[in-house]
Amino acid sequence: MKKITILLILFLFIWKSEAQEGSKVVQTIKGKVIDAVTSEPVSYTNIGLEGTFYGTASNSEGNFELKIPEELVSKNIYFSAVGFKNEKFPVTGLFEKEFNVIRLEPQSYDIGDIDVAAQSKVLVRILRMAAENTPYNFITGPFNLVCTYTIDKTVNDSVQTNTTADVLLFDKNGYSQPSKLDAFRSRNYSVKNQTERVEDYRFSTGGNNIDELLELDWVRSGSSVLNPALIPAFQLRLASEPVLDGREYWVISFQQPAPTFAGSGDFYAFSFEGEITVAKEDYSVNKITGKIRSAKNSLQGKSIAVGNSGKYVRENVSYDFSVIYKSLKPELIQLNKSYTTEGNKVSEKSELKVGGVQTTNVSHIESRDYFTSK
Repeated sequence: MKKITILLILFLFIWKSEAQEGSKVVQTIKGKVIDAVTSEPVSYTNIGLEGTFYGTASNSEGNFELKIPEELVSKNIYFSAVGFKNEKFPVTGLFEKEFNVIRLEPQSYDIGDIDVAAQSKVLVRILRMAAENTPYNFITGPFNLVCTYTIDKTVNDSVQTNTTADVLLFDKNGYSQPSKLDAFRSRNYSVKNQTERVEDYRFSTGGNNIDELLELDWVRSGSSVLNPALIPAFQLRLASEPVLDGREYWVISFQQPAPTFAGSGDFYAFSFEGEITVAKEDYSVNKITGKIRSAKNSLQGKSIAVGNSGKYVRENVSYDFSVIYKSLKPELIQLNKSYTTEGNKVSEKSELKVGGVQTTNVSHIESRDYFTSK
C-alpha cells in the first residue's frame, strides 16, 4: 500500500510539473482570498482547475499565484476553504485583472448531522484555522498587560495563605508569533505584593505560580489543541453551537486517552480533557477549559520532572482551569488545584486577571519575578 501511495504521489508530481513546464503558459493568475464579511485573509484555501489535479493553495496571508497552461484555459477555477462557501469562476474571467480579490462567503456548518469521521475532519480544520488566524485575531507586541494576581491556599481545611499582587506583564512580540519558545523569550513580568501574608520565601513555599498560569494561554504559546501538529492526537467532538452576545460559536470538546506531555503540559498526567470555544465569524478563540489528573507534580510546576525521593512533591494532583479571551487578549486565567504533600491535603485557587493593556509608553521588563515582593 505504501509503494502504491508513493507511486501515485510521484505520478501527480510529474503530471503537474509537465503541465507547468512542458505546456505553454497562457497567463499567470495572481490574487488574494479574503473573508467577504471581515475582509481578513483566508489562509490555505484550496484552489484548482475543475476536473483536473492541477492547482495550488493560498498562503498564510491569503495570497496565491497559478500559471494557466494553454490546454486548460477553458476550465473553471474553484476556491474551497473550511468555513466558507465554495466559489467557481471561468479561468478566462480572471485574466482581465492583474490582481484578483476573491471574496468567500462564510458558511455555517451543521456539523451535528454528519458522521463521526467527517465531523472529526471538520473539527480538526476549525482548530487549525483558529491557530493560523491567531496573529489576526489577537494583539501584537510590544505591549504591557496590567494584571491582578491572587492565590488562596487551604491546608487540611484551614486557610494557610492568601496573597494578592499587582503584576505588570511585558510581551515583546504579542500574539504575532505564537509558540512556546517565543512566549518564554518574549514575556517577562514584575510582581508587587499587596498583602504580605506569605510565611517565608524559600523556593518551595514562597514562589508564585504565575508561569504556570501563563502556560495555560495556549493561544499565545500555540500549545495543545492549538498546535496543528498535535491536533490529530486528540479525540474531538462538537459539544454545542451557542450564540453569545450575538456571535455564533463552536464549542469543541477534546480528550487525550493517553495524555502526552506535549498535549497536556503535565509530565505525569493520566487523564486530560477539556473544551475550546471558537468563533465562527473569524476563528478567534473565546474560551479554553480543561481538567487534568496527575500522579504527581513538582512544587515548581506541572511541566517540571521530579525524582523518586517523594520529598517536595505534590501527589494525587487534580486540577481544572479556564482561560477567557476578550478584546484581542486574555481577560482571565483561573486554576484550581488539589493535591497531597508531606501528608497534608492542600487546595489552591489562583487567578490572573487582566485589567488593562498598554500599547504606548510600554515598560520593557527584562526578567521574571518568581517571588512576590513589597
